[in-house]
Amino acid sequence: MRIAITGASGYIGTVLTPLLLSNGHTLKVFTRKPLPDSSPDGVTFVYGNLLDNDSLQNLVEGADVVIHLAAMISVNDAPDETLFRVNTGGTRLLAAAALQAGVKRFIHLSSVTAYSQAPYDEPMDETRPPANDQQHSYDHSKAVSQAIALEYNGNGMEVIVLAPTAVMGPYDQQPSLIGKAVVNIYNRKIPALFPGGVDFVDVRDVAGAIVSAMSSGTPGKAYLLSGEWASLVTLSREIGRIKGKRISLPVVPLWLVFSLLPLVRMLARLRGGAPFYTRQSVYNLIYSNKKINHSQARAELKFRPRAFTATLQDTIDWFKKTGAIR
Repeated sequence: MRIAITGASGYIGTVLTPLLLSNGHTLKVFTRKPLPDSSPDGVTFVYGNLLDNDSLQNLVEGADVVIHLAAMISVNDAPDETLFRVNTGGTRLLAAAALQAGVKRFIHLSSVTAYSQAPYDEPMDETRPPANDQQHSYDHSKAVSQAIALEYNGNGMEVIVLAPTAVMGPYDQQPSLIGKAVVNIYNRKIPALFPGGVDFVDVRDVAGAIVSAMSSGTPGKAYLLSGEWASLVTLSREIGRIKGKRISLPVVPLWLVFSLLPLVRMLARLRGGAPFYTRQSVYNLIYSNKKINHSQARAELKFRPRAFTATLQDTIDWFKKTGAIR
């Protein structure tokens, strides 16, 4: 197949792209960076940004499938109108261009954060209402973007939405926030843990679900891609087990976490970087659903997430190979 893909340089994209090439597909890859002098076999680069309609039309021209992975990500507390405009406007422009170009299937990567997490201890599936977060927040942008993508299902184009939970696994080159947490806990660079946790899903299983969605799944539906929920305490304990050295870190009480936020923001301004944590990043841990149901993806996309401990083992093994941990 001829596949157009945005966000190929992101974490999921770097795992998905070689998988697609190994299956014999040809790729048109969207990039915001200057075009390289040469392209790997089977890959054509298209330069542009998500709000540039001309470059998006160039991207989707001749494609059988469009895979939309690209999005701005943020856990900042302040509303971000630019993030909202890029995520939602980019999705609308890309879907409209794909429909006009005669694309057969459009796969939109959403997020579990597009859904309301509460009640947190009751099973959650795709019937949950959309997240009702602060306007122009990241979660709000993902909920609106998902709805926009589904609006374009029909008239010859089939739209599938995939909503993974917190993605973890090997090949985390940046690394991601979760990857950094694994490295820092392993290297004993974190003095304490926050309360709460998240549902972890393996990046390879997400990539596999995307491949399945190219030919399987019901058009016009969204699919949750979940793995296992684990607290940060469990994550730390399992890292210690794999390392062979017990890791026991104190859990900071929430009142102290939030009372220190002004200091954390001030230190971030002084050093010119991002704050160590935000109110939103803490909320993501303490207000996360513990029973996310992926049975729909299991039945229709053959989604079979591997165990959390297996993913963590492979993640640590990969970071050892790269030298991030020793």
